Amino acid sequence: MRVLVIGAGIGGLTLAHALRHAGIDVAVYDRDPAAEATGGYRLRLDDRACDVLARHLAPARYQALLASSAGPRSYRRFNVTDHRLRLLFAEPRERGSDNLLIGRIPLRRLLAGGLGDAVRFGTEFTGHTTGADGVTAHFADGTRARGDVLVGADGVGSRVAAALASRPTSAPAGVCGVAGRTPLTGTEEVPALLETGPALAFGPGGVGVFLTKHDPAAGTIVDPAACTEVPAIVESPCVIWGLLAPDEAYPEGTRGLGGAALIGVADGLLDGWSETLRALVRSADPEWAAYFRFHAADPDGDLTPWPAGPVTAIGDAVHAMPPTGGQAAITAIRDADMLAGELVRAAAGESTAAMAVHRYQQRMAGYAAAAVRESLQPLTWTRRLAGPAGTRIARVALPAMAGLRRVLVGARGA
Repeated sequence: MRVLVIGAGIGGLTLAHALRHAGIDVAVYDRDPAAEATGGYRLRLDDRACDVLARHLAPARYQALLASSAGPRSYRRFNVTDHRLRLLFAEPRERGSDNLLIGRIPLRRLLAGGLGDAVRFGTEFTGHTTGADGVTAHFADGTRARGDVLVGADGVGSRVAAALASRPTSAPAGVCGVAGRTPLTGTEEVPALLETGPALAFGPGGVGVFLTKHDPAAGTIVDPAACTEVPAIVESPCVIWGLLAPDEAYPEGTRGLGGAALIGVADGLLDGWSETLRALVRSADPEWAAYFRFHAADPDGDLTPWPAGPVTAIGDAVHAMPPTGGQAAITAIRDADMLAGELVRAAAGESTAAMAVHRYQQRMAGYAAAAVRESLQPLTWTRRLAGPAGTRIARVALPAMAGLRRVLVGARGA
C-alpha cells in the first residue's frame, strides 16, 4: 500500500510517522518551502496526544519533543479574568491528566525531521483523480504522484476535502484574531496568574484576550542537554497573546497590515483594559504579529459528506475549529492515529482501503464534533459577556459551565 498525504501539518506528519512505523510506504507533500515556514504559536498536547506520539516516534525523537516542551507545571490551572485581569474563576487541571505545551514550529520541525525524503516541501497540490489503479495527485509544477490512498491534511480551506464535499468544509466564525509574541527579558511586568497557567480575559464589546507565559527552559520534563541523537528545540521565554473580536470591530484593511500596525490595532481595541496587558501587547515583536480569521466546521452537520473511498481528510481539513479550545492539534493527532490503524489493517488484508476510510470517518465524527463545540464555547461567551452586566454574569455562570464541561468531558471518556 502507498499513501499520499497532502499537507505537512501536525496531523499529516503524525500520520506519516504512524504509517512508516508500520512499514507502509508514505509520501507527504506541502506547499510551504520548509517546516519552519509556518504560522501559529503554541500547541497543547494532552495525555492522549502524547501517547500517540510516544508510540509512533523513534524514542530519541520523542525525547527531544519532551525536552522542547513546557511541562505540566506550566499548566496547573486555566484562569478566567475580566478585562482588568481580575480573576473570575480558575479551573484546575484535571488530576492525572498530562499537558505538554510546545511551539508549533519546534513540533513541526521535529516531526518533519524524522521522515527524511518522504516529506516534499515546496510542492503545491492542485487536485486529484481516481481510477482503477488508485489515486493520482496533481501538483502545480506539472508532476504527479500515484497512491492507493490519498489523505487531505491540508488544513482550513483544504482542496482535498472541498473537492470531496463539492463545497468548503468550514465557514468563518464571525470572529478574527490578532496574535503576537512578547519576548521576556526580565524587565516586563507579567501577571502573576500566568505562572499557574493560561488565562482568558473577557471584555466589553465582545473582545477577548488569551494569554500564556511560554518558557520551556524553566520546566522541561527532559533535560535538553540529554538529547544528543535528536537535538531539542527550546524556544526563548515569551508571553504569547491572542486578541479575538467580532469581524466588524476591526478597522477596514486590517488583514493586509504589517506586524507593527497590527500591534497598534490590538492596542486600540484594548482601550480601557489592564495597563499591564496593554504594555505586553505594545512590547510584542512585530515579526511575530499576525492576523487570523477563525473558521469552524458545523458540529451538528455531517463532517464527511462523501462516500467512503480511497480519499479522505484529517484535522482542520475536515473539522476546522478556532484555537480557543486548544483542541485542534490534539484532534488532528487522534485522527492520524485512528486512520493509520485502519490503513494498517487494510494493508494486512483484514479489510479494504474503502472500509478503512469508512471506519475512520464513522469513529472520528463523534469526538471531532465535540472538540469543535468545545472550541466554539469561548467565542460564544465572549459575545454574551460583552454588555455592562457581563462581569457579574460571568462570576456566576462561568464556574457552573466549567463544572458542566468537566462532567461532559468525563462522560465522553476515551
